[in-house]
Amino acid sequence: MASPSPTLTKIISHPFFFFLFFFSCSTILSYATRTSPSPSSSINSNDLHHLSRAERLIRSLNLFPTKPVNIIGGGVGGDDDDVFVPGKIVEKNFSFFSLSDSDHPSIDDLGHHAGYYSLVHTKAARMFYFFFESRNNNKDDPVVIWLTGGPGCSSELALFYENGPFIITSNNLSLLWNDYGWDKASNILFVDQPTGTGFSYSSDDSDIRHDENGVSNDLYDFLQAFFKEHSEFVNNDFYITGESYAGHYIPAFASRVHQGNKNHEGIHINLKGLAIGNGLTNPGIQYRAYTDYALDNKLITKDDHQAINTLVPPCEKAIRTCAKEGERACVSARGKCERIFDSILSVTGNINYYDIRKKCYGEMCYDFSDMERFFRQRKVREALGVGNLEFVSCSRRVYDAMNGDWMKNLELDIPNLLEDGIRLLVYAGEKDLICNWLGNSRWVHAMKWSGEEQFRGSPTIQFVVNGSDAGSLKSYGPLAFLKVNEAGHMVPMDQPEAALEMITRWMKGTLTHYLNQECEHIIEVSCRLFLYSITLSPLSSSTNDVLLRMSPAERLIRSFNLFPRKSVNIRKGSSDDVFVPGKLVEKKFSFLADSSVQELGHHAGYYSLPRTKAARMFYFFFESRNNNSKDAPVVIWLTGGPGCGSELALFYENGPFKITNNMSLVSNDYGWDKVSNLIYVDQPTGTGFSYSSDESDLRHDETGVSNDLYDFLQAFFKQHPQFVNNDFYITGESYAGHYIPALASRIHQANKQKQAILINLKGFAIGNGLTNPGIQYAAYTDFALSNKLITQSDYNNINSRVQGCEQEVKNCATEGGDHCAAAKATCDQIFQSILSAAGNVNYYDIRKKCEGALCYDFSNVDKLLNDNSVKKALGVDDDLDYVSCSDEVYFDMVNDFMVNYDVGIPPLLEDGIRFLAYAGEEDLICNWLGNIRWVSAMKWSGQKEFNAAPTVQYKVNGVEAGSLSSHGPLTFLKVYKAGHLVPMDQPEAALDMLTRWMQGKLN
Repeated sequence: MASPSPTLTKIISHPFFFFLFFFSCSTILSYATRTSPSPSSSINSNDLHHLSRAERLIRSLNLFPTKPVNIIGGGVGGDDDDVFVPGKIVEKNFSFFSLSDSDHPSIDDLGHHAGYYSLVHTKAARMFYFFFESRNNNKDDPVVIWLTGGPGCSSELALFYENGPFIITSNNLSLLWNDYGWDKASNILFVDQPTGTGFSYSSDDSDIRHDENGVSNDLYDFLQAFFKEHSEFVNNDFYITGESYAGHYIPAFASRVHQGNKNHEGIHINLKGLAIGNGLTNPGIQYRAYTDYALDNKLITKDDHQAINTLVPPCEKAIRTCAKEGERACVSARGKCERIFDSILSVTGNINYYDIRKKCYGEMCYDFSDMERFFRQRKVREALGVGNLEFVSCSRRVYDAMNGDWMKNLELDIPNLLEDGIRLLVYAGEKDLICNWLGNSRWVHAMKWSGEEQFRGSPTIQFVVNGSDAGSLKSYGPLAFLKVNEAGHMVPMDQPEAALEMITRWMKGTLTHYLNQECEHIIEVSCRLFLYSITLSPLSSSTNDVLLRMSPAERLIRSFNLFPRKSVNIRKGSSDDVFVPGKLVEKKFSFLADSSVQELGHHAGYYSLPRTKAARMFYFFFESRNNNSKDAPVVIWLTGGPGCGSELALFYENGPFKITNNMSLVSNDYGWDKVSNLIYVDQPTGTGFSYSSDESDLRHDETGVSNDLYDFLQAFFKQHPQFVNNDFYITGESYAGHYIPALASRIHQANKQKQAILINLKGFAIGNGLTNPGIQYAAYTDFALSNKLITQSDYNNINSRVQGCEQEVKNCATEGGDHCAAAKATCDQIFQSILSAAGNVNYYDIRKKCEGALCYDFSNVDKLLNDNSVKKALGVDDDLDYVSCSDEVYFDMVNDFMVNYDVGIPPLLEDGIRFLAYAGEEDLICNWLGNIRWVSAMKWSGQKEFNAAPTVQYKVNGVEAGSLSSHGPLTFLKVYKAGHLVPMDQPEAALDMLTRWMQGKLN
């Protein structure tokens, strides 16, 4: 092997060079070896000078303990009576918080465990582990195992610095909760493996592992014992995760579990997926990518690139020999290939190759010494039951023993898993050099499996977390690749929020989707939500496959500013919170400091839905601002989604208030409460502040939605009998193009049958809605061509998809259910193709571009409504999160999207119930052209007259604001200079429109 350059020698002194992985240069081999070589070592005596120097450097650093490996005599405490019993598991509950004098949860409350498992295929090896039950007290959460790399580094490094429940404070070694610990979404295991790592140990040197066969068998045996010990988790979904050299461990372990399941060995482990972070999996491809990554990131020059690339062919040849001949050839291959990385480091100087944004100042790039000091404390060891055993954070001996394993290609095990539906997520921080995203992306793309071509052809889209662009995502079927922005080698440490969001959404099967990048710039109040599952992949006949492609829609929704921590408000009620069906509880409130509660007539309340087990619907009610509330119409507003809270319209469109940048509220001069008594409802159940304690209360179609709204209105008018005789109007936008006709029909039917309180329904208004998908999807290409978003050639190509869409919509109408989900997937390809051609257009307002990660920022509404003082004013419990848009509600309505709801409108028109359809002319996604076409095509007695009626100007204060067509009870208004959200873009025109329409003077 080549001697290290001066630059490289300096870099070896960094402690993290060893931690997790380090296959990066020739001298690293030396680090892993003791003064007397292990039986597996192939390093000759000429290298001993480098070995001893490397070892001295390593041991001088904070991370490295006095022992090279935990090979000890006797038991943990050195007791002679510690008899090794193969297969035995010994576990205890513990609480780190009990080590302090402060208040803390009890041991039983925490569900934190530590234990030892006596490995059955060894002479005396005991594997140490931590197990943390879900912080959400949810026994149904998945079980996740985390494996740190090395080889030979303990998983406690991740536990305390990345994704565990705790963070260590530097000043006094106390522990704080990690707000982004993965135990918030799972029951998580951290394992010290292979034998000799961390607190794992043996009394027999032969128990040290040398390859993935031994590693994976040990882990499989441990899981069998674990699930026997914790049988309550046997049926939970199970995921294998880790980073760096775990790119070797994880595929081998997943294959072992899958094989065990197929062979009916022991307990069936419900393996659902594996996730590899910045891993080493296919060295042949990954080493070759070093120079390209370094050049792309300006770490080396083109001349350097050319020179260093001469080292690539010998490396590739050596790896092929490794694959054929085994261990010694693999050790040799590693030496040859590490010259590539060595040469790059010689050029780059003192760079942190785990995060190229940083330099490696001093003797270390990272300091994890607090963890070792923490474990040296006797009270900690006693709490864990490890006695006097020293903690070995990274074992030099384990590292060396795996020397012949480094250059093997572990990707070979993965295709069989994918074919059987086991999901794989490969993620990589973009700033890591040593296991860089480029090399990982290349091996993922090169992998041979049945979905290879479709994965390669799938679009790369943004991964957005709380409104920020957090990465780029590519996926097909069970395979996903995510490049994480602004992160190095340790994604959960550098981007903890994004990492938790990633793992949560991935485990729910909703991380991936096939939207064009522009589709992420979406606001929830828009019709876009019904298009969220756009896909380029072939349509599968399997319902589960269809749903898998659609589910990313609702997860993407949550990635924007609008979306809260919870996916839906399903929660346990308090002991004294008895559900009384039909009960309405309401209170007055005031957001405005200069107005009294009584003067304003502002109300907020909950209604206990009688057709549910435990659902409560939240609402706002604002009496008319003009003090004519006794005579003014009652108007209900419904926001779309499905599953978006109507507060979005309340605070940004037509409500009494507007939110300023400093979170204060000012009066909206064009609020619709100036001409009406205005209701905003959070529906369906699970949206906004509406909630239930039973998931069966979530709705799946308009029958359930309209019945709940009708029941609410009955209770509302009983609570407010002074408004019973007032005119009543239903309004809303986007997906409310489904809600509104269904609710209007439900009310009208009940009125005719004289059920309960007669609701004085006079009309309904739909703004930029989705009502008749069959017609509206077919209009996309015409709208896009007329607005020069696509060329004539694009138009001709995309139109070839229309016929298939129309047929699927017909199947939906006749067959229902899963056929409607299939129709959505097929038809969404039309919109997807337009976006691909149009570029970065804001499809809610085509006059604009979608700059950055968002087109609109409505984050202030989440901030306002999740403020405890605001919740108190509204009568909302502190522990209830405001859910602006619920992904679960969205998903549960997936079979409702492509149903045609214009069919319920003609009977209303025939009975004189007025209908206004309005649309901003600059909206693409629920465009005016598609809306006027379905309105014109609707069969009713006045159809011919409506279509023959002249189009007239609509003026507001003498200014032309739109074009109007009407006949009898039907009116269509195209609003100029407005996008999807007419009351936001043209507030004066929207208020004038509503006022004149309710007065019967619009036409």
